[in-house]
Amino acid sequence: MTNTFYDDFKSMTAEKMAGSMEDMTYAYEQTRVPKAHYKKMLATGIEQVMEASVEIILIQPYISIIKQMIGENPKSFYKALLCIDAKVTMTNIRTSEWEALETIWQTHRSKDDPNHAGHLPKATIDMFRDAAKHGIDQLAQDIDKENGK
Repeated sequence: MTNTFYDDFKSMTAEKMAGSMEDMTYAYEQTRVPKAHYKKMLATGIEQVMEASVEIILIQPYISIIKQMIGENPKSFYKALLCIDAKVTMTNIRTSEWEALETIWQTHRSKDDPNHAGHLPKATIDMFRDAAKHGIDQLAQDIDKENGK
């Protein structure tokens, strides 16, 4: 069986792995990522790496529950979110607030609403997609531009 680069890679020291990773990254469209970055990442404690994995596992049940709630009664789900954000409780809701909930729900589900079919403002979804596509640094620069910095 032919020996692969992976076979050699897994036996390297962290220093040599970082150098190889820098070379592999450069081989992709001459993208430069310094060896020091990879060396730092390789030295990251397993607890820190596992923390993100655990959070992903913990979020999945929330997603399932929310999807189920939306499927069963999107109107009540939307109104509940609005109450949470507006700090309105059902124990002391006023008639005007109840009517406002219904009006906002009707507006939200209208075809004229730019957020139609979504649950968060379109601007929030756009910001998420931009950050995922272009990175957090670009998002921070855009926010600074908006704030005149």
